[in-house]
Amino acid sequence: MQANSNTFDNLLSSPNLPPSLKTALCSCAKDFEKEQARLDFQMKRILKDKSIIINLLNKTIEEQKRQKDIIERANQELFRQKAEIEAKNIELQQQKQLLEEQSMKMAENLHELEMSYNELEQFSHIASHDLKSPLRSIASYAGLLKRRYGGQLDADADQFIDFIVKGASHMNNIIRDLLEYSSSGKERFFEKTDLNQTLAMVKFNLQEEIEGSQAVLEYASLPEMTVHSSGMLQLFQNLAGNAIKFKSDAAPHIKISCEKQNDAWHFAVSDNGLGMEEEYQEKAFQPFQRVNHLDRPGTGMGLAICKKIVKMHKGDIWYRSQLGAGTTFHFTIPQNIF
Repeated sequence: MQANSNTFDNLLSSPNLPPSLKTALCSCAKDFEKEQARLDFQMKRILKDKSIIINLLNKTIEEQKRQKDIIERANQELFRQKAEIEAKNIELQQQKQLLEEQSMKMAENLHELEMSYNELEQFSHIASHDLKSPLRSIASYAGLLKRRYGGQLDADADQFIDFIVKGASHMNNIIRDLLEYSSSGKERFFEKTDLNQTLAMVKFNLQEEIEGSQAVLEYASLPEMTVHSSGMLQLFQNLAGNAIKFKSDAAPHIKISCEKQNDAWHFAVSDNGLGMEEEYQEKAFQPFQRVNHLDRPGTGMGLAICKKIVKMHKGDIWYRSQLGAGTTFHFTIPQNIF
């Protein structure tokens, strides 16, 4: 480019060059310089734009690589999670199969248990019923012996006769309570029942005991519920009867209350009697179990019958007590049993 410029300058300084041609050449030279400057600027701009584009492309490529790495890691995590889910599904299927097998086995066991329970109830009912007749004969003849020959034999004979009479009477009470326990709630017919009328019937049935002990049976307004009517009568009568049976020196004061708790009714039957230890919470409700005051009459079936009736209503029963300070029996009956 420098050589061409020198040649052009030599040409312009030639004395033989006409002025008009020299002017035209100068004009062309200026136009050429302008074009050259424009092209130089455009080339620089293109190079700069190219550098910017290359940088952008490099950044884009780096970002795509980074995104690719993220996607690959995400895919790997998804594959790992998929494998875990498949393994969990297999484990859940195995557990489901095991639960179904256990459920079937439990259903079979429950069916067998219900059959055994029904058979046991039938057996106890039949056995108790069949024992009543010979026991009645024993009690009758023992009483006859006592009336006819009491005081005519020696003291040992009179004592033996008393043992026979008392033993027969106690055995008769056991059979009666066993029959009551085996038959309680057998016909599970639930009906709408006004518990205030039930308590009135309890007072009527226990009238002799209430008058004899000067007991006070107090209760507030009780709800009307769909229950096993005769079962609830047994329940309240047994608890009130126990309060009279195990009274202290003071006249029995029995208070029955009820309050609504969530979706159940909570009943409380409290007395001012002899009380009992709370450590017998389970034993007290078992058949033929007596935990305190063995000098008082009874066979230990009353609370077992109470528990059976409450369980039949899908509720719970327990007590709070202290020796010499009375007892409060609590039980719950759901509002909607079915």
